[in-house]
Amino acid sequence: MRKSASLVAIAFAFAAGLASCSLPNPTPDPAATGSNSQGSVPIFDGPWAAEFAEAYQSTTDPLVHTILAKESITDQDYATAAGIFVKCMANKGFTVEIEGPAGEMSIPNALTDDAFERANAASESCNSGWSVLCALRGQILRNPEHLDENEIVSACLVRSRIAPTSYTAKDYARDVEAWNFPYSTSSMEFHNCVGDPLGLATKSAGN
Repeated sequence: MRKSASLVAIAFAFAAGLASCSLPNPTPDPAATGSNSQGSVPIFDGPWAAEFAEAYQSTTDPLVHTILAKESITDQDYATAAGIFVKCMANKGFTVEIEGPAGEMSIPNALTDDAFERANAASESCNSGWSVLCALRGQILRNPEHLDENEIVSACLVRSRIAPTSYTAKDYARDVEAWNFPYSTSSMEFHNCVGDPLGLATKSAGN
């Protein structure tokens, strides 16, 4: 079984933080943090408006800015950005295989600890907004309308018969806060509910 170097992964996140995106966010661009009246950041008005604005301000990458300004991240947008990242990594000696719709990937030639560390350093150099794009795309894929996280996860847990029918969003929020659950959190069904509560994450965003 090969060691998978998952340097950037989708933000399939628990409300309390089961995020799998491991690359650091780029340093916010001072030039992009002005007000909308100055034209620095586009005005977003969709269900993920705040997140699009935050993502836009967190990177200086022109391509990522162009993509985010549309307030959508299409399959083609993703493929274009992925291709640039993969080429950059190849120029640094690492073969990247994109394995999912929101940044999941492996690096087959980063099998040793030393190679993994070098691959991490290379990915930081090549990142330039890639992780920002992946993280936001992952969130949109799993919850396009930005529905209440506690509501959709608790409903999935009940639907999957992991939690009792009386289990509510309030119960889930309490359990996440205490990190103490009245059911097993080790099952695949549980992780599926946390990662993809609406069963939508395999579909593309913004199309």
